[in-house]
Amino acid sequence: MKKLILLLSTLLTIACQPYKDVIIDPLRPKFVTYDQTRMYFQNIRASYYDIIKAEKQHPDVTIYKYDKSVSDTTKAIIQLHLLYNPTQDNVFVMLSPNPYFEGYMHYTVKWTNTETGLWDEIRYKQGGMQEQFRFATEIYNMLNQDDIAFEIRFGDKTVPFLTTMDERNAFRITMIDFYRLVGLL
Repeated sequence: MKKLILLLSTLLTIACQPYKDVIIDPLRPKFVTYDQTRMYFQNIRASYYDIIKAEKQHPDVTIYKYDKSVSDTTKAIIQLHLLYNPTQDNVFVMLSPNPYFEGYMHYTVKWTNTETGLWDEIRYKQGGMQEQFRFATEIYNMLNQDDIAFEIRFGDKTVPFLTTMDERNAFRITMIDFYRLVGLL
């Protein structure tokens, strides 16, 4: 009986986070989607996203925002949006900082392992889709590790970042859906 309980709890743990051990290379961006990944997203995952109207210059582009994204303006939150361009079969991840950032577009995210004290920084300087992919992927890779705390620096402020499970899950789930669309997961 003990072995059965141990086996079931192990399977449940693995099933809840199937991509936890997968590390995505932040220096090898991929934006091309495939028929089967687009169909999976449209039929299964798109219902978890709100659609944001694109600007008139880009009427073909669809912008998806995870419907459980945190919208608190009293703390630093960077929402992720998925931009899908059907004419080129591309999807991009786009950073969308909330008003707390006061227009700053250069960030430094410091992550710290609370067990070992090991830390490093992830820097973002406003850039194109490749730079946004790199920044979001480096954070995603750290989110999958245990005992990691984040803080973000912009301008002369340093504040906690990705502090709640809702914030972390919105970031992580959006990145997982993006990686599935482009075949990285």
